[in-house]
Amino acid sequence: MSQLYKNGYWKIKWNQEIYNEFKSPDIVTVIEVHRLEWLGDVARMNGERTARKLLEGKRGVGRKMEDLD
Repeated sequence: MSQLYKNGYWKIKWNQEIYNEFKSPDIVTVIEVHRLEWLGDVARMNGERTARKLLEGKRGVGRKMEDLD
């Protein structure tokens, strides 16, 4: 008899039980790792790349409010 079906009832598995069973990390950890990898890629880019400018908060197009006066 399966562990999931006992005494006429189905056992509901929690997410952590499923992750442990399949030895896979949870989705939050996967997303955090990918974000850190992307941040490292952007950090190595030269300062002219759009992603680097956006990360540093530099505006490549348009004017700041002070420049309009």
